[in-house]
Amino acid sequence: MKIIYMLQSGKRITVDVLAGMFDVSRRTIFRDMRIIQDLGVPVTHESEMGYGVMREATIPPIMFSFRELSVVMMGLSFVGSQIDPDMVEDAKNVSLKIRNAIPHSLQERMNSLESGTIVSPYIHNIEKRKKGGDWYLICTSFAEKRAVRFLYSDRKGKTSTRLIDPHTLIHYTDHWNVIGFCHDRKALRNFVLDRMTDVTLTDEPFISDTNYSRDELLYGRLEKEYTVTVEIAREKAFSFLSTLPGKITERKDLSRVIRLSFLIDNLDYINEWMLGFGLHLHIISPASLKKKRAVLLEKMLGSELQPPAG
Repeated sequence: MKIIYMLQSGKRITVDVLAGMFDVSRRTIFRDMRIIQDLGVPVTHESEMGYGVMREATIPPIMFSFRELSVVMMGLSFVGSQIDPDMVEDAKNVSLKIRNAIPHSLQERMNSLESGTIVSPYIHNIEKRKKGGDWYLICTSFAEKRAVRFLYSDRKGKTSTRLIDPHTLIHYTDHWNVIGFCHDRKALRNFVLDRMTDVTLTDEPFISDTNYSRDELLYGRLEKEYTVTVEIAREKAFSFLSTLPGKITERKDLSRVIRLSFLIDNLDYINEWMLGFGLHLHIISPASLKKKRAVLLEKMLGSELQPPAG
């Protein structure tokens, strides 16, 4: 069945690749291919290119197992929990289409999964959902290798026109970012989707064909680089490591804590972010960050929120 899935992709695959993938002999693969042909699948073979299926042929759709359907439903639950109303509506439409395509027995199980799976349960506390950006057009850009042009508003509210080759979408707690190669800066840049307006897919091909690594995309080259060293209690280590917005350069496991050094480009931001770990986290260096922590705590204890001017 897995071989049939692979043939459905339209790509050719050799006996040696299949044998290595499933850890079986070439002879076993030949026997499996004969069985697939006997099932009526129009398999073709070329000596150098390997196995494939006839282009004009169609293979009947393969039904979900309950485990596979569970994975799909988990994914739809995640998309349905987004703050972008368009994403939520898309998730509902996909769910409806799947429901109409599967047997009644699986429909009942799907209903159970839908009612019994909750992601981000307190999302209803948000009174008004905001647009999460034109993520679908960004995905189209990935697939077609075409640059995207848009107006971008930075943190200070300054707006400028950007032209990028998008390389990856990243989801954080409450928003999506796109990382792409900026045509003007000739470097990777990170953009928040809900700050992007007038997004258009151009006819310009990607000007950078670099296959960036995960670290290059996530961290790039920091314009200002600070090394921060902290100790985090073991019981909070997973939460800290899974959300840390910096590149780890050194790690040492001690008895009750984990000592970490990481790179960051904004000490004010990381100072506020680390407050969420309270007494479970101890800053070792730099001294300037310790000072920022003391100043911030003093302000939090001694002042009240001021209403905005006007």
